[in-house]
Amino acid sequence: MILKAFIAVLVTVIALAAVPLTATASEPAENPMTIILIDGSSIRQSEGNIDSVRSILAMIASISTDRKVAFIDAERPSTVIGPTALGSTGFAESIAAIDSELISGNTERSDIFSGLVQANTLIGLERPASGSNVVLITSGSSDENTNSVYKRVLPLVDQLISKSNDFHVITIGSVSDTTNEFAQSLVSRSGGEYFLIQNNSEIYKAVANITSNVTNTNLEEINSSTLTLNDIVSLSVDVLPETKNLQFFVYLENSSGSISLTNPRGLDSSLIDGSYAIESPYIRSIKIDDPTPGTWLLDANSVNGKFAVWSTSQNELRLTINNSGPVPFNQPSSLVVFASRGSNLIGIEDGKIHAYVTTPEGQTLAYTLNDSGLDSDTVAGDGYFSGAVGPFNSTGIHNVTLELSWNEIEYVLTSESSIDVQHFPSLEINSLLQGDLNLSERNKVATINVNVDGQPYPVQYDDIAWDISSGDSSPGKLEIQANTASVDSQDWIYDVFMTVDSPGQRTVSFALQLEYGGQSYIYTATPLFISSIEPPAVQSVVNEDSRLDQTRLETLQTSQEFPWWVIVFPVSLAVAMLSILINWIIQARPKGFLFNDRNERVIDFANLKRGFFSKLLFKNTISGKELGMVGFESVTFKFTKGKICIESNKPSASVRVDNKPLSNKTELVDKTWIGVGGKLYSFVQ
Repeated sequence: MILKAFIAVLVTVIALAAVPLTATASEPAENPMTIILIDGSSIRQSEGNIDSVRSILAMIASISTDRKVAFIDAERPSTVIGPTALGSTGFAESIAAIDSELISGNTERSDIFSGLVQANTLIGLERPASGSNVVLITSGSSDENTNSVYKRVLPLVDQLISKSNDFHVITIGSVSDTTNEFAQSLVSRSGGEYFLIQNNSEIYKAVANITSNVTNTNLEEINSSTLTLNDIVSLSVDVLPETKNLQFFVYLENSSGSISLTNPRGLDSSLIDGSYAIESPYIRSIKIDDPTPGTWLLDANSVNGKFAVWSTSQNELRLTINNSGPVPFNQPSSLVVFASRGSNLIGIEDGKIHAYVTTPEGQTLAYTLNDSGLDSDTVAGDGYFSGAVGPFNSTGIHNVTLELSWNEIEYVLTSESSIDVQHFPSLEINSLLQGDLNLSERNKVATINVNVDGQPYPVQYDDIAWDISSGDSSPGKLEIQANTASVDSQDWIYDVFMTVDSPGQRTVSFALQLEYGGQSYIYTATPLFISSIEPPAVQSVVNEDSRLDQTRLETLQTSQEFPWWVIVFPVSLAVAMLSILINWIIQARPKGFLFNDRNERVIDFANLKRGFFSKLLFKNTISGKELGMVGFESVTFKFTKGKICIESNKPSASVRVDNKPLSNKTELVDKTWIGVGGKLYSFVQ
């Protein structure tokens, strides 16, 4: 009675799911489709073959919610089960109907030709997206796979190919030479794949290849072992934030064992909304939509025989460089990177981004980007990770590998990108000064040359910005005029005139501000130092004889008083010595390091070998000459509590700090760039 009821239910399911094709052509589908054509009469000659086919069908059908699957039995080609997709209404019923069709024991003879006709008709009606295919599953015991059958089905296979559909063949069990030649001929013509599965252990070897070629899904094998009934296996998989779905395929050689999957909170997957599980004799599939980020655990016990697990996940999180246009040659730049899913920017919490830039010469430079508002990052927590990179001393494409990592997830998201380093416009300031300026006179003090890699580059007058630092003196009047063109035209040579009305020292800074390479660009040039003095005053002549008589008189008066110097001098000397000692003790000791552009430490200020008198008299001051390095002779390092400074002994453009000329005292912080004589050094506290 129970058996009859079961059969009645199966018949009802099949009647509902298996419907002949009578619909008209629909609009083009957005998703691809896989049609599985079963050579039923050959497959059913072995019960083991049926179990293998059921396992393969379950694997293909459950691989994706974005791929539809249809089933055609060549014994009854007019009846089609599907198309259906994982998670859709009626999916479970369709899978049950397919299983019933395979197990039913139909004695009709397979007609592969009619089955391919039905497959072509279904493709014409559904109009699936690219990536669709037809998979023929047959066995070696069929007498249908002859040369005559091959000649009949050949045009149908060509028709499938002409509609951009792939054609694959899977053989189950032992195959004859005729079947082997039949399958090889079809896939060689179509460009598809031939999968030979002789027994259920061959399914394990073919899982990754079938999913890759048939469903365009790449699987990662996370375990492969042989277990006994007493073995317990626990596997962990880290799931990234923004993961769209997570899927596991478990292979069991002997169809036994207990498999469970739990999320990071310890909840079993069967209790999670958006969870799909499909069981077959040898393959078990578990899929989770929008899985919770963190570590998932898959546990297996009571497994006897070969055991293997594959996983795949779909994560649409991408890392993108926000910078537009090229990067300036030989200048520090800011690299900005953000994470996105589609067109939406995604904020990254508890994560960090590293950028690895490979130059055309093969050198790889590592940088850390942050979203904490530090260094070159402007706004903390806005989703944009920034960091200073360069300067790069070679032009061309620089490959960039971006890595996003989390503190609590042992997984790194990697993206590949590139930046283009090119020569940008620069300013050359040619000083014409030959001494101090006279007051109230208009003098031509310099010329400005604008170029790109030595070639003239005309710019507007307004593209050149300037500023005067004059201390207590009045700034004076500065004028910039085009040298070769009119005021309203672009020029690459500009003359600089200066008029001052008071003595003193002045520093004139120039910068080029313009749009170049599709981005805002600023170049700071070497500053110009200008000095002016007061005309010498007329001095009065003093009678030397009268000055001498006055001096003698003062000496005579002093000699008649008490010699206080006998007491005052020793006391003053002692106070002075004590003051010097106290001052020496409280002076800060030198500290910090200098690294070259190859990240090699070249100077250790704390352990620098110095002369005895240098340590005694200048404890907190190190002259650049003491470093023994070319280019540092004109600078001095001063160390005080909580502050380290570098200052120039005389105006010079050969020393630059963070790409700005060193004109006065400048504080050094961690990772400050110091350029000297064309070489680049980094100060590290």
